[in-house]
Amino acid sequence: MTFLTVVATEFLKLRRNRVTWMTFVIYAFMAAIAGAFMWMMKYPAVAQSIGLVGQKARFAFSGQSLDWPGFLLFIVEIGGIGGLLLCAVIAAYVFGREYVDGTAKNLLALPVPRISFVLAKIVVVGSWFASLTLWLVAAAGFTGSMLGLTGLNAHLLLATVGKLSALAGMSLCCCLLVAWIAVETRGYFAPLGAAIGTVVLASVFGHTGWAAWVPWSIVGLYSGAAGSVDAPGWGSLAVLAATFVAGAALTARHEVSADNTQ
Repeated sequence: MTFLTVVATEFLKLRRNRVTWMTFVIYAFMAAIAGAFMWMMKYPAVAQSIGLVGQKARFAFSGQSLDWPGFLLFIVEIGGIGGLLLCAVIAAYVFGREYVDGTAKNLLALPVPRISFVLAKIVVVGSWFASLTLWLVAAAGFTGSMLGLTGLNAHLLLATVGKLSALAGMSLCCCLLVAWIAVETRGYFAPLGAAIGTVVLASVFGHTGWAAWVPWSIVGLYSGAAGSVDAPGWGSLAVLAATFVAGAALTARHEVSADNTQ
């Protein structure tokens, strides 16, 4: 069995899985919520007349312009903090499901290098989340078009796609520690708790001087959710790379040395 066969098998596990499609529904819903806030800001009188509170929409957008640039800034924030959580949940599911379904002992007994399964699952997580990022762009495009927003141009679109892609890569670097927790605890609950904890850490350190050195806060800084939109420096990139390597190495160490009776 070649590595490509292992990767293909991992993808086949997702084809008819409800969790896979549910993540796409979640991202579409997030784009719709952003559009709803934008609509309330554009038509506050109508929103108040039907019982919607315009002040909440104003707070959510923090004074951003009611056009494509303002809307896409909000989408980038969603792709930052929301993506950080969702990528961690995906990693917890992909790496933890073998233990929950009781197939880990069969998987580890196959005549295939165990590292192949770890690498294949990382490829699946990365591909899954990359597809979700593109889906978010498409959902945002549809929502913004329905709202009749102005100010969209090729430069703005490419810049948004580039930033969302960078945020997706950062989230992937952070989520492999959750994957390690999934295989160590052989389930979902601990890694899902850790996934929520990473968002809390991003919020706690996001407004401190340590933000640029905490991997989860770096995502918040670059997305603008922490009030900054500066590109990460070399030190922050090194932290993200080290986090990725540590998560992958710890996960691989566990799977390679695991007893195949578990």
